[in-house]
This record gives sequence, C-alpha cells and structure tokens, in this order.
Amino acid sequence: MRRRTFVATASLSATAFAAPAAAPAAAPAAAPAQGPASPAQNARRIPRYRQDAWFDALPGKHRLFIDATSIAEAASATGFAWNFLRSSQTGYNLKDADQAVVICLRHDAADVAVSNAVWRKHQVLRDLEYKHPDSAKLVRGGNVFRPGSADPKSVEDPFTLDGLARRGVHYAICGMATRYLAGMIAGEKATPDRIEEIMDELVKSMPANAHVMASGILAAQRAGEYGYTVVRA
Repeated sequence: MRRRTFVATASLSATAFAAPAAAPAAAPAAAPAQGPASPAQNARRIPRYRQDAWFDALPGKHRLFIDATSIAEAASATGFAWNFLRSSQTGYNLKDADQAVVICLRHDAADVAVSNAVWRKHQVLRDLEYKHPDSAKLVRGGNVFRPGSADPKSVEDPFTLDGLARRGVHYAICGMATRYLAGMIAGEKATPDRIEEIMDELVKSMPANAHVMASGILAAQRAGEYGYTVVRA
C-alpha cells in the first residue's frame, strides 16, 4: 500500500498573566476559586464554522463518529455502524433517525470512498495493493474488491456504503487524501487544472451523504466539539 509523508507544522503562542497587586490588610477575603467550566459553558466558547454545520444538522441525538485510516478499517467501520444501528433498535427500541452516525474515511481509507467505476478506470487504483479485510491476504485493486461496494457486491446490501447511507449514515472524507489520490491519477506532469478535473470526478463518485472535509483528522476533532463519541474502527 502506498505510503504518504505528512509534514506537520505547529505554532505556539504564549499568554502573559499580570500578577495581582497586593491586597490591603483590611480587604475582605477573596471569593473561593470557581471550578472548571461546564461542558455547556465550554461549548459556547468554541467557534463554529459553516463547513462543519452538517455535524449539527443530523437529526439523531445519539452521536457516533467511527474513524478509519486503512482499507481494512473502512470495512470494519461499516460493520460497526450496522451493529450500532441494529443494537440500538433491538436493545433500546430506537429508530435510525434517533442516531447520528458518521464514518470517517481518511488517509488510505479515503480510497474506498470513490466508486468501483473509478477503481476500474484508473491504473493507480487497479495496481493498488492492500490486505483483504476478511482473509488478510494481499490483493490488488484490479480485483475490484472494495469494502462496502455493491458493484460487484463485496458484502450484503445492509453493509454497503450506499446501504448505510440510506439508513442515514454520513461520511466524512479526507480532502487531503482525496487530492493526493487525484494527483497520483493525474500524474507528475499534470497541470493544476487537470488535478482539479480528477478531483471533481472522485468527489462526484462518492456515496450519498459524503462530506469532503479539509482533512480527516480535522473532521475527527470537529466531531468531538459537536458532541460525537469518536471511536477507532
């Protein structure tokens, strides 16, 4: 499987705190220090951004975010999402609409967000090697086994990406990984316009309820701010 190298940059800021002036001898005792802010207070302090608004638009009150970074984890994520919906129904008599479920496909898992038609079309994906989610054997993308795919069928319909989307599951797709894939398909000498053309093709092939985020790791962090429980597939 291809490997990517990311260079992370961090910026640090320091805040100076002025020391309080000495209190007069006759001054009353200071009020006791307040405890940490409540979750509701903290939530009010967190900035909100237009591109994250869909997290709050999902109707379910029980919020789950399943994070996948590999093709095998993407396959597991579909099973976990199905289990969550099913056990919520059998154990709590809840409906799908009571759940807000997001599967995040980032890093190498972002490759399975595009359709099998795209996998068949582009040599980069046909040559892609990865471990089969069931057998753990090394297979090629040319075999067109894509976890969650229905064309050809890799799993039963309820576990497919589109099948879960019909039940209200949404997908947070890593934009950085998708653009990397677009660049690989376009080739080293491709113009920016060509890369954008491929990027558009990839995005249009994604399942229903897909949201292309600036990055997958950012999507996971934002999900936490919106009250989702984040779990690793």
